[in-house]
Amino acid sequence: MTQADLIFKNFKSDHTYINQVSKKIFMVEAEEYSDRPVPQDARLGFMKPAMVWAGFTYAYICIFIGSTIMGGLGAPLGYYAIFLGQAFLFIYAGLIGHRAYKFGLNFPMMCKCSFGRVGYIIPMTIIAGLVTGWFAFQAWLAADLMVGLYGGESFLAGTGSGVLPGILGTTGLWAGIFAIIFGFIAVYGIRTMAWMGRAAVVCVTALAIWMIYSLSTIVATETGGNPWSSAPSGEPMTFALGITASIGTFVVSATMTGDFSRWTKSVKQAWGINAVAFPIANHLMLFIGAFYTAIAGQLDFFFGLSMVALGAPIMIIQWVSNGTTCDGCLYNASQGFRNLLLIGKPEKKLSFSWKKITIIVMICGTAVAASNVLNDIVPWLLLISTVAPLIGGILIGHFWIVARNNTQEEVLLASERKVNWPAIVGILSGTAVAAYMITYVPDLPPILGGLIGGCAVYPLIAYAAGYASRGKLTAKGIGAERSGT
Repeated sequence: MTQADLIFKNFKSDHTYINQVSKKIFMVEAEEYSDRPVPQDARLGFMKPAMVWAGFTYAYICIFIGSTIMGGLGAPLGYYAIFLGQAFLFIYAGLIGHRAYKFGLNFPMMCKCSFGRVGYIIPMTIIAGLVTGWFAFQAWLAADLMVGLYGGESFLAGTGSGVLPGILGTTGLWAGIFAIIFGFIAVYGIRTMAWMGRAAVVCVTALAIWMIYSLSTIVATETGGNPWSSAPSGEPMTFALGITASIGTFVVSATMTGDFSRWTKSVKQAWGINAVAFPIANHLMLFIGAFYTAIAGQLDFFFGLSMVALGAPIMIIQWVSNGTTCDGCLYNASQGFRNLLLIGKPEKKLSFSWKKITIIVMICGTAVAASNVLNDIVPWLLLISTVAPLIGGILIGHFWIVARNNTQEEVLLASERKVNWPAIVGILSGTAVAAYMITYVPDLPPILGGLIGGCAVYPLIAYAAGYASRGKLTAKGIGAERSGT
């Protein structure tokens, strides 16, 4: 062995050791696999992705959404709407996550396989943009709630005590600060997010139990309300709108569940982490809000607990839950935008690293949060619960009906064709169906439009046009002009 070989060997050994130490200390994954499948030997198993999902779906805003649903429907109808929405999210995310596990693909790569390397640009941009907006809103909400308790005039939570004076008591300032603090968790990747998720699960679960106990004793004693039977106390809504609101809480990130499910090691784990997210964590947040409104007969961002221990417990639960939701949204958005920036430019892989893209998206989201432009949740929920299933429906139709028997190699080869036209027709038809339902059949959830377009129209056209046969993409569906077949 030459001296140069010996030096290189020692350097490589030292470099490997340093990487291992940094992973243990900072829990940073060396490779996030943003533009290629996660190999089996790099999979993380169940616990880490499950903690990320749990912390992600422990969103404080969902408590208020549950409260709004109950205010519009009353009990027990409000509970039914919440449950049906969460059951839908579990099945919807589970189907997408199952295939993400099988092929090791994140959401952008699943979109590319389904729509083509050019065709996926528009749906990918829409979803990545929506989830960036959700990141900004969560940071803004954390700030507005703090201002409503300790600062000046807030947008949603009333006037605070004035403990934070002047500019320190404004929503815009703290929205920018929180967006940066929460965002940097996502910059360090899935393992750091898992650590934060563990902290959130312990903290929020304990505080959620405390909230339920306090609501059923302190608040119920004061109001005399019955949590299981109550009249609507807010803006009336249809049962379909209640289900749509429950689905809208996380339908965008449920569509992007591949970003998390690809890290699991088995089908059971892939379904399991989605079960942690929706029938359990997100459902708990919605239930707390609904439970409060059924008892108190009113809407309150602090759920009657703002004076307990100077508001500290309720403030901790909103900081932790909004923080973990923020980092999950930013992680989803960054996976999407990095893939978009690499279209046709493989040489840019090093200059546009995943962390750089995450920081850029974080800065953009911070600007949006600090501007106070996202301050109304209801139109946002209706928009995302209509748009996201249009894309998720195509993913389900593609991986479960059109290409369910294809190998990973064939699926990835198909991602290099320019446009999968049957999928484009499917998403357009789904958009038309959803628009018709919103306008003429408001008693039906508009999410059905996306499922009809993706799971019915798209497969029918793909089979009729010769893109698929017997659950497999044909040479035409894969892209015969590229593969040479």
